[in-house]
Amino acid sequence: MNNDLNKFFYPKSIAVIGASSKPGTLGWELLGNLMKFGYNGKLFPVNPKADAIHSIKAYKSLLEIKDEVDLAIIMLGKHLVLSSVDECNKKKVKAVIVITAGFKEVGEEGVTLEQDLIAKIKKYRMKLVGPNCMGIINTKGDVLMNGTFIKGTPVAGGIGFVSQSGALGASVLKIIEKYDIGFSQFLSIGNKADVSENETIDYWKDNPDVNVITAYLESFSDPKEFLKVCKEVTKKKPVIAIKAAKTSAGMKAASSHTGALASADTVAETLFEQSGVIRVNSVEDMFNLAKAFDRAKLPEGKRVVVLTNAGGPAILTVDEAANCGLEIAELSEKTRKKLREIVVPEASVHNPVDLLPPATAQVYGKATEIVMADENVDAGILILGPPLMFDTVEITKYISEAANKSGKCAIVVVMSQDEIIAEVAKQMPVHPPLFNSAEKAAWAISEMYKYKLYRESAEGKPKKFNVNTKGVRGIIRKYKQGGLYLDFNDVYDILNHYKMPIVETRIARNVQQSLYDANKIGFPVVAKVFGRELVHKSDVGGVALNIQDEEELINTESRIIAALKEKELDMKLEGFILQPFAKIEDGVETILGAVKDAKAGHLLMFGLGGIFVEVFKDVKFKIAPLNDVDAKAVVKAIKSYEILKGVRGKKSVDIEFIEENILKLSQLVTDFPEFTEIDLNPFVFSPNRNKSRILDARIKLG
Repeated sequence: MNNDLNKFFYPKSIAVIGASSKPGTLGWELLGNLMKFGYNGKLFPVNPKADAIHSIKAYKSLLEIKDEVDLAIIMLGKHLVLSSVDECNKKKVKAVIVITAGFKEVGEEGVTLEQDLIAKIKKYRMKLVGPNCMGIINTKGDVLMNGTFIKGTPVAGGIGFVSQSGALGASVLKIIEKYDIGFSQFLSIGNKADVSENETIDYWKDNPDVNVITAYLESFSDPKEFLKVCKEVTKKKPVIAIKAAKTSAGMKAASSHTGALASADTVAETLFEQSGVIRVNSVEDMFNLAKAFDRAKLPEGKRVVVLTNAGGPAILTVDEAANCGLEIAELSEKTRKKLREIVVPEASVHNPVDLLPPATAQVYGKATEIVMADENVDAGILILGPPLMFDTVEITKYISEAANKSGKCAIVVVMSQDEIIAEVAKQMPVHPPLFNSAEKAAWAISEMYKYKLYRESAEGKPKKFNVNTKGVRGIIRKYKQGGLYLDFNDVYDILNHYKMPIVETRIARNVQQSLYDANKIGFPVVAKVFGRELVHKSDVGGVALNIQDEEELINTESRIIAALKEKELDMKLEGFILQPFAKIEDGVETILGAVKDAKAGHLLMFGLGGIFVEVFKDVKFKIAPLNDVDAKAVVKAIKSYEILKGVRGKKSVDIEFIEENILKLSQLVTDFPEFTEIDLNPFVFSPNRNKSRILDARIKLG
């Protein structure tokens, strides 16, 4: 385990700098929370104007404390923070949490102040959490640290939670008891000037006190590092995250199809998917899933049993289970016979099993034991509707005890009775996850099963191709400035250097050259406008197909030039691209592209191509560099995958060749990160790889 954060989560002594003797202030509440939760180390309030706070001796300054201090929590005014950090250095304190706000989140002055703070932290070789954060929690029995200023008592469990938002962390702490959310550790990282989500998640990777990791993020500190860290962590334990600040707008100033389709949220979505992080859209979903992972075993398979005392919820649960990819288990005759012996005659012993409202605690417990023992059952959704005549807490405990004994994945659903959840959790510390929604239980089990499959999946392997990098470097040197599209003949050469099948192409600067090139290629031909600023050729009427002879070629080029003049685009025309015309009868038009994000690097895109690519938007992204598993995954992920495999008597295209070209493009942008946008569209893939061709391409130099 990376030990850099040990002093934060397992301190033997804490100094609260800015502890207050005034009830209701943050400095009063935080120190009070440390005491009330039963912190097992030494506490040192620091306040120059108080002799004692919460009946503990107060110190005029940090330097008055004779004992060693592992962790300093600073709650002073923003202009006193830097001098306080100086004192921490003199006292040899290496772990500092700055609760204080007023740094980069408030504007230019705050940015400067935060930069000065970071400079001191680096100079003194300290670690900093914050500023502008809410604090830290560790519920482990030999620590018992609630270093936050929020009212509410943390509930012990196996969930690690790192939050960029202090307000969200505060709201979660207020509902944890009601919804049975058991924290092991919590960290509010605020402005994350030093300690980030990446470092925290990495720290929890090998921490035995944390079973499942949750995160609320508004931004990524370092997307590449996030991807690297989470790829390792998610193979050991689940990571569940919310990423706020979504938007559907395309990347700024992107003129390629790939750039237009890469929304600001594409980076987040791709990072999560590629690293194995489970993305959710609400706090409720995050903690429902987290407590399922924390309190239940992973399901061995996807066969579920539904046990209930009310038919309606069971039907909804079965529907949701099917929607989530689960299967309703076929109970054995032996199981149904055992159930018949304990239930009322009207009860249903087929899955879903309906015990009906008269079911007592004993019947519920025994029925749970019977269905969970069935060899055809991998997981159980055990639903309790509000009984009119029995003690709900007692029934829930009987169900929970039987579920615990089964050794299988089980979620207990107590409908419309949140207060029951808290009471059962209090009376029965070791219990299965308790939900108030059966549909959410089905969803949670499906996510757990997907995670099990992910964790068992093979690691990808990188693949390098023998390409001509010197040739590409020579082309780039010709360009004295960036921010422009390369000449098509250079694009043609680059793709040939990387052995990507660009169709035979000639550039004609005048009519005579067009006629000569067309005859060399052989009619019929395709003519396309050529010009660095004429990016989307079809949009300006600049593509003509199946030109049969010289006369038609001359007339076509004249017509296109006239149309460009009407649109005042003729000055941007630099010539015509001539290519052989081939009917796409057995091939599929796809798009393969790349666009560079300032922080995450290159996003590669593959999907259904052609002129309607931005209409159908059937594309998938991955972050470069890709391995062989990534390439397979991106192809299978598009909705049109079945078309690639062949429909209505058509043969499958060469899917291995698609994967190979995706990996070549990944290698190209990894070798030459200065390429900011690439579109290979349409890239026609056929059953015969030798007939697969890139029909149009553009590359932008950054």
